[in-house]
Amino acid sequence: IGIAGSFGDTGTTTVNILNDDQVALTATVSQSLTFSISDNTIGFGSLSAANDRFATGNGAGADDETEAHTLTVGTNAANGYTMTLNGATLTSGANTITSIGANNTASSVGTEQFGIRIDEAGGTGVVSAPYAAAGGYAFDSAAFPDSIASAVSASANTTYSVRYLANITANTEAGEYAATMTYVATANF
Repeated sequence: IGIAGSFGDTGTTTVNILNDDQVALTATVSQSLTFSISDNTIGFGSLSAANDRFATGNGAGADDETEAHTLTVGTNAANGYTMTLNGATLTSGANTITSIGANNTASSVGTEQFGIRIDEAGGTGVVSAPYAAAGGYAFDSAAFPDSIASAVSASANTTYSVRYLANITANTEAGEYAATMTYVATANF
């Protein structure tokens, strides 16, 4: 490029013209799913037909409703996630404590009942019916694995507080009762 004009000075400069003057950048965001359980050994302690009982992390149980543990789920999946529950009611050999079933039901002292209730906080996850209603419990083992919570889009971590209820009758068979719950979180990419 030459420079000239009536201002009395002249000169030249060089300009490089590139055929490809753009830089293409790429990046990958890996799929992610966060899932954790705060305590995987909980218990009711001794059950009595005179009062309802709630599981606690120390295994001793409580007479007042309390959180037994939390589940934390989050994902960057475009279609969120689904969390399911699988398991069985409290069992001692051939004896069982009756699961509440598919309807959200209040605690009824003196009636055999086993159920859970879940609350959520943070993120965009929500608890599925019938486990979401305050004051009521459910345990729908006929539908297992049962959907208990979900998010419909990518979600920051949602913390789910899980409460377990057990009631017995005066003639519930004596024994050491146990159950294993399996929680599964699946990202919907």
